[in-house]
Amino acid sequence: SLPDGLSLPDGLSLPDGLSLPSLAAELTVAAEHAGSLVPPELWSNAPLFGTALTPTAALLQLGVIGAAAVGGAISRAELDGEAPYAPGTDSYDPAAADAFFRARPLLVAKRLCSLSYLTGGFTAGVLWDWLVLGKLLRDEEYKALKASEPNRAKEALNLCEQLGPTFIKLGQALSIRTDLIPEAYALELRQLQDAVPPFPSTQAKEILASELGLPGGAAALASTFRSLSTEPLAAASIGQVYRGTLHDGRTVAVKVQRPAILDEIGLDLYLLRLLTPLQTRISNAVNRLPTYDADIASAQALVDEWGRGFVAETDYLYEADNTESFAEAMARRGLGAVTSPAVVRELSSSRVLVTEWVDGTRLDLDASPDVPRLCGVAINAYLTMLLDTGVLHCDPHPGNLLRTTDGKLCILDWGMTLGVPQDLQYSLIEFIAHVNAEDYAAMPDDFVRLGFTPPEQLERVRASNLTEGLSFVLRQLSQGGGGKKLQARVRDEWREQYDPGGLLSKEELRAKVREGFYAQARTQLEADGVEGASVMDVQNVMEKMQQRNRELFQVPPYILYVARAFSTLEGIGLSVDEDYAIVQECYPYLARRLFTDRSPRSKAALRAMLGLDGPAVRAPSALPFGADTVGVVVPTAQSSARGNGGGGGDGGGGGLSPSKLVEMSEQFREATAATATVDRGAGQAEATRELAGLLIDPEGSTLQDILVEESARLGDAAVRQALRTALVDTPASLVAPLGLKPPPALEALLAATDEDERALATASEIAELIGPRVRQELGAAASEPPLPTAVAEAVGSLLADGGARGDVWRGVQGVTTLSRRVGALMLRRGVQRAEGTPGLPAAAREAIINGNKAVADAIEPAGPPADGGV
Repeated sequence: SLPDGLSLPDGLSLPDGLSLPSLAAELTVAAEHAGSLVPPELWSNAPLFGTALTPTAALLQLGVIGAAAVGGAISRAELDGEAPYAPGTDSYDPAAADAFFRARPLLVAKRLCSLSYLTGGFTAGVLWDWLVLGKLLRDEEYKALKASEPNRAKEALNLCEQLGPTFIKLGQALSIRTDLIPEAYALELRQLQDAVPPFPSTQAKEILASELGLPGGAAALASTFRSLSTEPLAAASIGQVYRGTLHDGRTVAVKVQRPAILDEIGLDLYLLRLLTPLQTRISNAVNRLPTYDADIASAQALVDEWGRGFVAETDYLYEADNTESFAEAMARRGLGAVTSPAVVRELSSSRVLVTEWVDGTRLDLDASPDVPRLCGVAINAYLTMLLDTGVLHCDPHPGNLLRTTDGKLCILDWGMTLGVPQDLQYSLIEFIAHVNAEDYAAMPDDFVRLGFTPPEQLERVRASNLTEGLSFVLRQLSQGGGGKKLQARVRDEWREQYDPGGLLSKEELRAKVREGFYAQARTQLEADGVEGASVMDVQNVMEKMQQRNRELFQVPPYILYVARAFSTLEGIGLSVDEDYAIVQECYPYLARRLFTDRSPRSKAALRAMLGLDGPAVRAPSALPFGADTVGVVVPTAQSSARGNGGGGGDGGGGGLSPSKLVEMSEQFREATAATATVDRGAGQAEATRELAGLLIDPEGSTLQDILVEESARLGDAAVRQALRTALVDTPASLVAPLGLKPPPALEALLAATDEDERALATASEIAELIGPRVRQELGAAASEPPLPTAVAEAVGSLLADGGARGDVWRGVQGVTTLSRRVGALMLRRGVQRAEGTPGLPAAAREAIINGNKAVADAIEPAGPPADGGV
């Protein structure tokens, strides 16, 4: 025991969690333990102790005893059931964790020792393969490292299981990222998706009984469950699932959380954050790159973002909310082919989640012929989450995507989600639209809005080759085949560019490519004003380019979740079709969204995709006259009779792309048909009805606005062409021999413009595109019953179906409204043309303007804009 009043000298203190009495107790225990290891006969050997107990030896012995004491204290440190923060979506707090674990140094030291002990052998083995057998023995292809990957991957799997829930979750995330880790590792780590070691069922059932408020413990579970599986059917990083039957006959999945899970997660996240600076420096040193403060800050931000989602997963009530919200959101949007399990609320808590059982098989393991369709359903569902509902499911590993027995897609495990603000949603829509339209000049602004580029670097990005590189990557991705085929295509392009004769070996080609890259990098650095860039060595070029790209480009944390979700979906798609192209799969959803969303930003994106430059505007017939109406090109007096109006008629100078319009219409039908219902035929019918509804909806739609504008432009051109023939061209040929000609003002009023030529050419192209489809439909109709019989059957069906009768009535209303809008817009275009025609007599001008205005307002009264949204 310690003498009374013993204290430490001034300026010295023990770590938090230790006191002098506790340290003395630890030293006593350690001394007794050390003494028990010494044979009794040695204690009685006076000459030995007389010569060995010198001051130096005594200090060494005391040091050993002290180390044994501290080691004993560390080995007995245990989690005390407390965590640095509570479960929840916004409770993760690195500062709170820092304060919490600074007060528990022995616990931190114990976990560090455990991590070092468990990972030491694996780390040493990888270093041996890479450093000794590779670097030191000058094996530039690292054959030994690659040969040992299968065995090392098995070691990595075992290591994740030994290290606990945090590292299991990390392994699951890495298992789908073959761009970050070798494929052998990814294949092994995928076993963590649904084969995590469980914790004892006795413990799980005690937790279940406690959460249900059953005083009798596990034995009382029979009062709630008619049956409950003895062992878990599946185990995950945070909990494990049992199958049960309630007394009302429902079969349910019962997910029970691991004990003290948040304590373990909190400690591991604290250590990951603590070790991140060291890991970043080592990684950069291996790649011969300097480490900047921004590198460390970025790496820690990634740990924090991942930790925030992981901590949120520990609140099962949050997961229950997400599960229910998703099913409701999909039902409201008509996506009947995708769903989530029904939550049994009365039996769920923050540590227990009970849902109705879903019979199905993993999407990536199902051999059903409709799996490709369900991959499309999955893409549409995730794009709907990302760009519409604003809640993205962030854990879409294959074990969480099921094909149900009735052919639906069921998405499980809603613990980790990402909130997507509306402004970000529209920025992503605009970006996808610009990619689809190959409008690479607009992408630097997209980068800023998406958080990839700091606003102050916008001009530098515009002047850089980043968009050129992105366009190259997107072109490659759109061809499908995933990363492997992309790499093969890139190698082919390199071969074509640097070795068209095929004379270089693989190593020589790589050297040529590197040489070309460095030359391009030096040119870019020179353009950025970097002095001496043309004579820099490779190391300096790499450092400067890394610094430049860090300034121009950053990875916002949300993109990691988006990338994870879509890389998983791409992997499933590639397992079905080796040429699967996820970029192409996104476009049907985009067509559907842009056709139905009336927000100004979506309208602008749709116009861009259809080749109509300039901002979206509200349908001109609904605007007060003269307020942002669609412009009309009027030839000047100097223009010829055929006219060179110069410029487009929608204020932006662009013309509608018929091929893109038809393509997007087909994509709209594809997206609707795939997701509306399990029955593909019924889905096609629903898609056709919905597209027709958009075109003739009395309330209007974005697509209808554009078609009204184009129809009015075409009608205006056709009417003036007919009038020009009747009033100018024909009379001119008759009176020309007499030296007479039609009035110049009439010629100017009816003169053709470039806009007219585009409108007529567009109409012709649309006819050519849809003509074969119409003829095909008519050909199919020829084999159907005679027309009177078919009409009688159709009318009888309509009269018997109240919903169909409503559709017909709405269709009649829509066609009437559509006709009025087109007619009113044609009249208003006539007003604008009369106002801009030089030399027109005042009386004639006034008569045209007043007459057209009166008729236009009568058939379609102008009103104030009603657009809202982003």
